[in-house]
Formats: sequence, structure tokens, C-alpha cells
Amino acid sequence: MILNFDNFQKANQSGSKLNNIRIKNLNIFKEKGFPTKKEENWKYTDLNRIISNNLSKLEILNDKKTSQYNNEWILKNFQHNQIILVNGDFVSSNFSFETKEKITIKPLKEILNEEKDFEKIRNYFDEQENSLNALNHALVNDGIFLEIEDDYSFKKPLIIYNFFNKFSENKIINNKSIILLGKNSKLSVLEWYRAESDIKYFNNTIHNCSIQKNAILKKYIMDSNLDNSYNYHFTNVKSYSNSIFENFLFSAGSSFIKNEIRCDLVETFSSCFINALIFLKNQQHHELKTNINHKQENCKSSQLVKSALLDKSNGTYQGKIYVDKKAQKTNGYQLSKALVLSENSAFNSKPELEIYADDVKCSHGSTTGNIDQNSVFYLMSRGLSKEQANRMLVEGFLNEAVETITEPNIKSLISKLFIDKINKTKFEINEY
Repeated sequence: MILNFDNFQKANQSGSKLNNIRIKNLNIFKEKGFPTKKEENWKYTDLNRIISNNLSKLEILNDKKTSQYNNEWILKNFQHNQIILVNGDFVSSNFSFETKEKITIKPLKEILNEEKDFEKIRNYFDEQENSLNALNHALVNDGIFLEIEDDYSFKKPLIIYNFFNKFSENKIINNKSIILLGKNSKLSVLEWYRAESDIKYFNNTIHNCSIQKNAILKKYIMDSNLDNSYNYHFTNVKSYSNSIFENFLFSAGSSFIKNEIRCDLVETFSSCFINALIFLKNQQHHELKTNINHKQENCKSSQLVKSALLDKSNGTYQGKIYVDKKAQKTNGYQLSKALVLSENSAFNSKPELEIYADDVKCSHGSTTGNIDQNSVFYLMSRGLSKEQANRMLVEGFLNEAVETITEPNIKSLISKLFIDKINKTKFEINEY
């Protein structure tokens, strides 16, 4: 499968710093292509084959405004600030609950179009973890720039709506979000994804977050809308002294998605908490890869990933804790638990510890199995059908991840969506 870059190259020949960066990264992507299993970080996922088999006519989304979306997708009876993106383009924002003078919000396109402003975000184009990062740097057209001043805490959560309509059919969409939290600031943000009908597209997004001293960022990602989308999300976080980063992922919607999260604890007493609920069915293929880098002493990280897989679905968790030699008194914890509920489904787990300090407390573990049939028999003896018993046990198993959410209103929202998803699923599980 070959992307046609001719029009893109003709439009980026002005010699500006951004255009030079675009061309450089485009050449990197052309050389490497979409990732395959030959790459260690993609050993469980052949993205090149997935794209070729499902999006063989993939095209670059042009600059045409396609901002149509369904108002019913906006959450009702839930007080929140909002940013709306349609097909990766910034459409609108509303911060009615906040002191607007404390917040800077801009479409990323405005910054990209002004060379002086671009210098402020120039470093966010240096990351080249893989060819998809390079492709994003080359093709990014819009996204979000959000900066919060020192000593300001959001009164209500922020929901970033990521909507995709018919104009994204068979398109590749590259966008970025840059969120900068000043000292002693606080933000809870929910990334909400919805797509129109059964359109196919590939969304390649880079999320950059900077969390300054004593700041708190709570980030939640909701992918529960069952559709035919294919996605790669790379989240890059820098946490400074005594800051806190919480990330919760509900992964249950897209045909394919890989979430990659890298958090650098670059100053002392910073913390990172990553928790995930992965619930898959049909032929969904979801992967979560985390890389937590302890670079200074007295930092803490914790990861809990709970997964349940039905039908012919495929799930993967790759988690790594890295401890630098300077990072004494590190506390790192990592645990993955999966229920494989069909003989045709599969789950891969690769937990890693790489430690160069000697005064640390680190642990990791991974378990994969089926539902305990004794528990099913016990519940059936109390009057439940076999499907009801299976549903109750899967719900209880996955709910441990939901309980890690520390923002009450968002926890209530995600819990409701999770229960709805469980109740709409058939649990005809046989022992194998």
C-alpha cells in the first residue's frame, strides 16, 4: 500500500523551518514505511499488513473544511468545558466554567502558520520513536495548543471531542495536542472519540503533555464507540518535581488501536499512574504499550491493566519500567491480568524492568486465564443463568480498573458506559 505524497511535497517547498522538518520526516517515513513485526516494539502487531488489508486506498486528508458533526454526540447532563475536533481539525472551544484569562487555547494550525510561534513548539517535532511519529510530523495540519497558567485549577473537567465524519473515509488523519500545565495547576481531561456510521480511516495522533512543579494532570481516554476505525496514539509526558500524572484508558471500540504512553519522571518526587480497561470482541485488535522512565530519585509509578477478550479478538500489553542510576528510592509497580474467553482470542503480555539503581522497590506481574468454572457453578446454583454468571464475573474482574479513577464525576460517567457495554454483550462462554 503506497501513499501518494506528490501534492503534499509541492505544497511544502517554501524553505521555512517547518517545511524543512516536514520534508525530513516524510523521507524518514518513506524509508521505513508502516511498522511491521520485524520491529521489537511492534512484535505482536503487523500494522503494515493491517493497513494494506483494510485501507488499501488510504489517502491524505486535504485541507477542505469538513466540520460537520452530530450534536447528539455531545454529552448531556454533565457539566464540562469542551474542545471539538472534527477529522483532526480544531472547530470550537468553550471554557464557560473557567477564568479564561488563566487559559490559552489555540488551534494548532495558527501556531504552525506563524514561524515565531512555531519556535515555541519546535521541540515537539524532534521525537521519532517510530515511523508513525515521523509521518505525524510531516503531515500534521491541526490540533490543540492548551496552556494553563501557574496556580490555576480547573473547576470542571475538560472534554476533548474527537469526531470523525464521512469526509474521513479512507483517509489518514494526523494531528497533535499540546497541553502545558504551569506550576501548582490542575486539570482533568477526557478524550472522547466518536465516528459516523461504519467509516474506515486511520488516525495518527501525538499527545504532548508538560506537567510543571506541583501540578496535577488527570487524563482519561474513551474509545468505546464500536466502529471500523484504525488508530495509533502516542502520548509523551514530562513530569517535573512533585507533579502527578494519572492516565486511565477504556479501550473497547475501534477495529484496531495502539496506545503508546511514555512518561518521563524528570525531577524528584514526581508520580505516574497508568490504569487501563481493555474489553474486546469480534475481531478487534488493541494494544497498549507503556514506558515509564524514572530519571530522578524518590519518584513513584503504578500500572494496572485488566483485559477481557471474546470471539476472535486480540489484545497486547507491553509495559516497561526504566530506573536510571540516579533514581534511588524509586517505587515502581506493574500488573497485567487478562481473561481470554474464547479459544479463538489471544492476549500477549510483555512486562519489563530495567534497573540501574540499587535502592529501589519495583515489581511486575502478568496473568492470563479463563473464568473460574467453580465460580460459575456457584452463581448458577444461586439461580443465575450461565450467561448471567459469566457477565457478573467479567464485570467484577474488570471493575477493579474502574475503581482506580480518582475523579468522581468522570468515574461515574465511565462506569455507566462500561456497564452499558457489558450489558449489550453476549457471554456465551464455554470452557476450553
